[in-house]
Amino acid sequence: MSEIITSISYDSSLDLVLVKLTGSATSTDVINNYHLIINYANERHCRKLLVDVTELRHRYAAVEVIDVILAIKHVLKDFKLARVVGFDGYLHDLLIQNAKRFALNAENFECFEQAKIWLEKAA
Repeated sequence: MSEIITSISYDSSLDLVLVKLTGSATSTDVINNYHLIINYANERHCRKLLVDVTELRHRYAAVEVIDVILAIKHVLKDFKLARVVGFDGYLHDLLIQNAKRFALNAENFECFEQAKIWLEKAA
């Protein structure tokens, strides 16, 4: 059973999808949630995602990060993804490093405001 709570909304003034993930996530939970987020964004014709994972704990090993990226890279390729990770981000950093390896437009941020500014500058 999934122990992750997903909250998704759309900000039309900034044309971005806002996501808050909390709880404890397996690699399958992360993959499933990104598919859910992308479907929501596609329905709104939005290409900017702001995902807050500051209250998300990973329940999977670092070696599974590459599997996560391989499973979601094709759906994220046309998106600009800002992730708010706070200060504790070993697996978050590993995810972003691998995302960039596959040419995904993604960045980690320590605060919501930095992430929002980065997305606002997106074309």
